[in-house]
Amino acid sequence: MDCCGHEGRSGDARFDIKPVADGVHVAVAAPAYKVNSNTAIIESDDGVVIVDTHSKPSAARVIVDRLREITAKPVRYVVNTHFHWDHWHGNEVYPAAYPEAEIVTNQLTREAMVKKGLKRIRDHVRQVPAEIAKLEADLAASSPAQRAKLEADLALARSYLAEVKALRPALPTVVFEQTMTLYRRDREIHLLHLGRAHTEGDVFVYLPKEKVVITGDAVIGWTPYMGDGYPEDWVGTLDRLAQLDFTSIIMGHGAPAGRDWLATFRGYIHDMVEGVREEVATGATLEEVKQRVPARLAPTYERPFSAYGDYRPWRQGLLANIERTYAMVS
Repeated sequence: MDCCGHEGRSGDARFDIKPVADGVHVAVAAPAYKVNSNTAIIESDDGVVIVDTHSKPSAARVIVDRLREITAKPVRYVVNTHFHWDHWHGNEVYPAAYPEAEIVTNQLTREAMVKKGLKRIRDHVRQVPAEIAKLEADLAASSPAQRAKLEADLALARSYLAEVKALRPALPTVVFEQTMTLYRRDREIHLLHLGRAHTEGDVFVYLPKEKVVITGDAVIGWTPYMGDGYPEDWVGTLDRLAQLDFTSIIMGHGAPAGRDWLATFRGYIHDMVEGVREEVATGATLEEVKQRVPARLAPTYERPFSAYGDYRPWRQGLLANIERTYAMVS
């Protein structure tokens, strides 16, 4: 299974399936109107472990359909790396398809799903109609060149609203505190909480024999989202991750990477936080910091963090990261 594109019923659940190690694959999510996370697929002697389940059930069904072409083995475990909607709203698909499947995360993440994640589902149901109304208005005023994209986005927004209204959120059935290990006859799978980073409860999945680590959004292929994050803690968590013996990284978003990307990603967070701290110490306002820090970081980081172009603009993400960090260090 080298690289195959698959599309969900709504038309924006597209994945390239890439091998990372023997029996370990990643379904890399293509850019979508409503972002989908990557899914890691770990096959062992008696079943499959899935890591993260996308932003909606239709996307998860794409992976289930593909799995049935790959193996007759059932999914035994589904791991959620954190509580953000684009990583667990497809959970319900797996126990429906594989009744014995357990959904696993740590206690912090399950609590966040209950306290914050369920509310975000209600928020989406409330907010997406306004999104649809704006798209309808934009379409009515559009030029012929704009029309096709707006029509596609409108169809995707309507489809997403129907899905989110029908969600039956499947919360984790198994939780752990700091570590949990799944021992199969042919594979060891370590679930680790290494500290706060993208969220309070980020779960890393580590395969020591295969030298693969799965990071969720604690490491991604574009500028990280820090709205629920801990910028000052993030670097220390990545330093603990770097102590593990691995060569390949399956990230929450973006193509698989190696240790060199971890160094770049860590460097960006470190330099951004330190830049904000130094400016705050001089009494700089937020607007001044948002002017100075990007100019300082751009020569090193703008190019590597711009691989996804207009889909996830580097500078827009950086400004949001600066705002979050400024609020926490001021």
